[in-house]
Amino acid sequence: MFGRRLRELRVARGLSQAELVGTDISAAYLSRLESGARPPTERVLSLLCDRLEVAPADFLSPVSSPLAQALATAATVGESPQTAAVLEDALRRDGEGDAVLRWQVMWLLARSYQGQGRADDELRTLRDLVALGDEIDLPEIQARSQVRLARKLRASGELAEARAAAGRALDLATENKLSFRDVVEATLTLISLDAETGQLAEARRRADQLTRSLAEGAEGPLSELISTRLQVEVLWTAAGVAVRQGDREGTADLLRRALQSMPSNEDPVLWMRLRLAAASMYLQMDPRDLPEARRCLGEAASAATLVGMPLHQLEVLLLQGQLAFHEGRFGDAREIVDRLGDRPEGMGRRDQTALEILRNQLAVIDGDRAAARSAMERIAKEARASGNVEVSAEAWRALAESLAVANGAAGG
Repeated sequence: MFGRRLRELRVARGLSQAELVGTDISAAYLSRLESGARPPTERVLSLLCDRLEVAPADFLSPVSSPLAQALATAATVGESPQTAAVLEDALRRDGEGDAVLRWQVMWLLARSYQGQGRADDELRTLRDLVALGDEIDLPEIQARSQVRLARKLRASGELAEARAAAGRALDLATENKLSFRDVVEATLTLISLDAETGQLAEARRRADQLTRSLAEGAEGPLSELISTRLQVEVLWTAAGVAVRQGDREGTADLLRRALQSMPSNEDPVLWMRLRLAAASMYLQMDPRDLPEARRCLGEAASAATLVGMPLHQLEVLLLQGQLAFHEGRFGDAREIVDRLGDRPEGMGRRDQTALEILRNQLAVIDGDRAAARSAMERIAKEARASGNVEVSAEAWRALAESLAVANGAAGG
C-alpha cells in the first residue's frame, strides 16, 4: 500500500514527517497519507518523489502485507476459529501497517469473535476499532465503528455508554451527509436503546419516522439504496418498540411484513435471526402468542443447524426453554436450563439475565418460592438501577406469572 511504503522510505532516510514535507504540505496531511486514510494527488506524489529522490513506481510495495493476505484469506474461507487466528496473526505481524487495512482486519476479527461467542475479545476489539477509526479520521469509518461498539455495549448491558456511542454515530452520519444506510443504522441502534431504557415515546417517534422514510424511499430516488436487509431491520426494530408499548396488533403487523420481506435464500443468517427475534417478541406479547412463537422458533432452529454460530445455538435453546415454560412443559424447560448451566460461555449478558429469570420461575413452580422471589426482586431492582427498564419489567412480570401458576397448581 502507498501509505506504508511512503513511511518506509521516509524512515529509511531518517526524516521526520515535518522534515519531509517542509512548508509545502502539512505534517498532518502526510500522516493521513501514511495511515492510508487519503490517497496522494498528482502534485503531492510529484513532491514526495522529489524529496525522497525516488520514482513513482518505488511506492509500489513488491510484497503484499500480512494484513492484505489475511483479508484475502478471510474473504475466501469465511468466518471460523481458523479465520480469527489468521487475522490475529496478521495484526501481530503488521501492527504498524496501513491503518485502513488494520481497521478492515479488526472489523472482521470482531465479527468472528461475535460468532464464536467470545464476548470479551469482541468488546476489546471494537474499542480498539473505534480508536483506530478516530486516528484514520474518516467519518464513514468512525460512524460504523461507533455503531458496532454501541450494539455490543447494549448486548453487554452497558446502556449509557452504548447510547453515547450510538449518538455520536448519528451525529457523524448527519453532519457529514453520509449514506442513507449509515444514518439508518445509527438511528436503529438509538431506537433499541431508547426502548430498553423506557423512553418509549422517543423510540416510537424515531421508529415511525424511519418507517415512513423507508416507505417513501422505496417509491422514490432512494429505492436503489434500500436493500431488503435494511427494510427488514427497520420493521424488526419498529416491532420491538411496538411490543414494549403493548401494541399487540401493531407488533404482529410489523413482524408479518418483516418475515414476508426476507426470502431464505437471500441472506440465510438474517432470515434465521429475524425468526429468533420474532419468536422472542411473540413471547413478550400480552397475552403471549405461543403458536406464532413456536412456528418462528421451529424455523429458526432448523436454520441454526445449518448456518448458525454457537451464539445462535444458545439463543435457540434459551427461547425453547422459555416457550416450554409458558406452554406448561416444565420438565422440558428444566432439562434445557440444566443443559445451559449457570453461565453459558459466549452468552450475552441480556440472555444470561433471561436465563436466570427462567431458572427462578422454575424454582417457584418447584416450591422454592422465597429464594426465587428474592432473586427475581434483586434482578428487577438491579436492572432498574442500571437504567434497563425493560428487563426490570420483565422480571416483575415473570415473578407474578410464576406465582400465579404455582398458586393455581396448589389450589387445583
